[in-house]
Amino acid sequence: MERLSAIRKNSFISFLLLLLISFDTISQSSKTSFTLNGYVKYLPSYMDYSFFDKETNHLIHNRLNMRGYYGDNLSLGLEVRNRIYFGDVPTIQGDDGLVNMAFYTVRESNFVINSMVDRFWLKYQKEKIEFSIGRQRVNWGVNTIWNNNDLFNAYNFIDFDYIERPGSDIIRFLYTGDNLSSFELVYMPSKRNGSVIAGMYRINSFGYDFQFLAANYFDDIVIGGGWAGNIKNAGFKGELSYFIDKNKYKNSLSFSSSLDYSLKNGFYFLGSYLYNSNGFTESNFLSLVNINDNVLSPKNLMPSKHSYLIQVTKPVSPPVNVSLSILYGQGIKLLYISPSINYDINSRIDAGIIGQLFYLDNYGDFKNIVQGYFLQIKYSF
Repeated sequence: MERLSAIRKNSFISFLLLLLISFDTISQSSKTSFTLNGYVKYLPSYMDYSFFDKETNHLIHNRLNMRGYYGDNLSLGLEVRNRIYFGDVPTIQGDDGLVNMAFYTVRESNFVINSMVDRFWLKYQKEKIEFSIGRQRVNWGVNTIWNNNDLFNAYNFIDFDYIERPGSDIIRFLYTGDNLSSFELVYMPSKRNGSVIAGMYRINSFGYDFQFLAANYFDDIVIGGGWAGNIKNAGFKGELSYFIDKNKYKNSLSFSSSLDYSLKNGFYFLGSYLYNSNGFTESNFLSLVNINDNVLSPKNLMPSKHSYLIQVTKPVSPPVNVSLSILYGQGIKLLYISPSINYDINSRIDAGIIGQLFYLDNYGDFKNIVQGYFLQIKYSF
């Protein structure tokens, strides 16, 4: 059965590829075109746990981004994420979408080849109207680190290897009006209890971009909004979402804001705050489990009730950039420190070294629980 399932999935991926390529062969005289780009990345890592054995892992990560354009109004997109792990293979998250488009070509204890279609959509666009259906990214967040308005594609900013962020299986309608205003309506069916239908209205006023949302979100009714603008020379952003439990169990609030500022000498500073009304306020042994098993959603972007982040970046020379991120989860006493250095070898190749250090309080014993070190070499095409 597993072999039959793999054959079916491979056939499905081949069908998608043929469908995209057909855009370039339907008619050379009807403005049909096809594009392909992506990258190949090698990411070895070393993890040192205070409570588990040390791990060494190797990842070869390939991404293919394909687009087909037919005429002036119709386009088709397909993006595939291929990953090869060997060594101490981590747990790979499955496909939670309406259609399962993830599969394993090889699945051994120390060697895994996994592929996933995380984008596959058909889009029609004409003048002020845009309509799309399929797996795609709905980018409703405006804040830099935490996106409380991102109802469809909540992501973990600590996962630096997945800059594209996940997609959702949706039907999307967008109308762009005058004066930089727009209205967006998204429907997402789900295998979970209920579905999601949400609307977003955006407008520019007083030098700020404002957005307002309302949604029927699984077991909640959501109202919220966000803003992006400047206070003098500093960027000022924020967003909030209030979840009203339809079962009258517990309402919740998720709010974040940030300030960022650049100096003439190249220093860039970012400070951000997150409030999670469902978060924990005390440190205990279960905090570590809650962090590892944290179910990521706009209602629960961090396990702590109050979280703070400071990030500093500085270009040392034109090809070299260094960065330091420090996050603190108040109450659970979680400290995360991530230094990094990146080197742009040329227009297609860059390399970097990333560190991730986690500290946690366990019944008064504040100590380092995880050290992770990563080397990243990336070739883009």
